[in-house]
Amino acid sequence: MPASFYYILSGENEDISENELKTLLEIYDENSTYSCRPMICLVSHVKDDAWAKVARRAANIREVGVVLHHRVVSGWSEVEDFIEEIQSRSEGFEWIHVTQLKNLWGEAEFYRLVETLEKKTGLKTEFKKGPSLRVIVSGNTIISGKTLFKPRSKTGYLKVFDRSIAITPRLARTLINLSAIREGGVLLDPFVGTGTIILEARSMGFIGIGVDIDWSIIQGFSKNLVYNRIPSIPVLSDSSKASFLNVDSVVTDPPYGRGASTRGLDVKGLVEAFLNNALDSVNKGGRIVFMTPVEVEEDVDDIVARSGGYVKSKHYMYVHSSLGRVIYVVAPV
Repeated sequence: MPASFYYILSGENEDISENELKTLLEIYDENSTYSCRPMICLVSHVKDDAWAKVARRAANIREVGVVLHHRVVSGWSEVEDFIEEIQSRSEGFEWIHVTQLKNLWGEAEFYRLVETLEKKTGLKTEFKKGPSLRVIVSGNTIISGKTLFKPRSKTGYLKVFDRSIAITPRLARTLINLSAIREGGVLLDPFVGTGTIILEARSMGFIGIGVDIDWSIIQGFSKNLVYNRIPSIPVLSDSSKASFLNVDSVVTDPPYGRGASTRGLDVKGLVEAFLNNALDSVNKGGRIVFMTPVEVEEDVDDIVARSGGYVKSKHYMYVHSSLGRVIYVVAPV
């Protein structure tokens, strides 16, 4: 019988978090089923070890645990029924860890829940080192469970060469995961820059090829590889012209904006030239993941169609009111 697990998602961008989880489930447990509430998804896993593989790889999961019980409630009497049901399962726990996601309940209702939980279970909500009974509220759903995993934010590498415009390791991991690359796969970054995507890919167990047209950038990227003892492949080349064979995914952040050199091409021209070669390079079933400014979205949609690809999904990142990015997930037709 499939076991049920909860995944608490990052609240920064729920669409990206949920789609990353969905992609990882396709890789590690394609027969699993899931449903999502605000900031949390419940997954029925078929494969016993799938939750651990998903949890270790994800960039946007705050916590994973096994579900003991969950219920959709419409009134306080149903909340009390839920508490009665979990009361018998509180043995072995030393305290209750209660979290409300999105603050959809009123303050008085939430504190009433906490007080009733303490009274019925005999456990307190003050932190203790022992195991905790996890209670999570998301909208009109209450979940009880046991925490299995919380991620560590530390990366497994250091960059001796860096630039202020480089993407973060977490974003790099998100893009890699959206590409659906599998263990042992070959990942190409045609605009490698300081190498964050390749460094992150190598830390996840993938083979990385980093390309850049700028010799000074390639030298800096090579220093990062040597410092971290990573046997990756730095390539000095023009990604608008070069193509590769047997690449499982292409993941990149093309240059745009201040501090990035496009060698005379506008963003649209750069994307079109790169995308044509990327579609030729990626294996059947592979994906191309890249970011562009929001203001060229319609043009990029047309470019993808003309290049012989199709958009599997798009995700929006708003840095602030005047700065937005679109994450494209593209596949060959």
